[in-house]
Amino acid sequence: MAYSAAAVANAFIDKAKRGEIKDLTPMKLQKLLFYTQSWHLKLFNGRPLFYDLFARWPYGPVIPHLYHMLKKYRGDEIQEMISIIVDSDGEWKRITPTIQKGDTETRKLIDRIIEVYGSYTGTELSNMTHAPNAAWSKGQPDGGPILHTDMANHIH
Repeated sequence: MAYSAAAVANAFIDKAKRGEIKDLTPMKLQKLLFYTQSWHLKLFNGRPLFYDLFARWPYGPVIPHLYHMLKKYRGDEIQEMISIIVDSDGEWKRITPTIQKGDTETRKLIDRIIEVYGSYTGTELSNMTHAPNAAWSKGQPDGGPILHTDMANHIH
């Protein structure tokens, strides 16, 4: 099942609130989402976990609309789940997107990403995304999209 990037981000934010990830800044969250999407694309034959695209920004891969939702935190830890406003039969409602409770496949992937990458800082993860031959390095940091094929085939 495909989710919004906000739903997957909220899974990480929830883990941080429970003490399972330290220092979850917006930069660190963006990079954890990048690795989550990359590994999902690799493991599940190009099938994305979420359809939001990563842009190639100077400090690494970023989902622009999430950047704008979280920029109020700057380099500080994220304090609350991401909520969005949706139209529900003509009424505006605030919802907090989440991963379905029974989706053990996605939850296991998130746990594995935390196990492998969770101890790194946002800056360290950003530097990792800049490694030679990494997906981010396949183009110029001009804000253009990072291709799913590059993400799946060039994970560092």
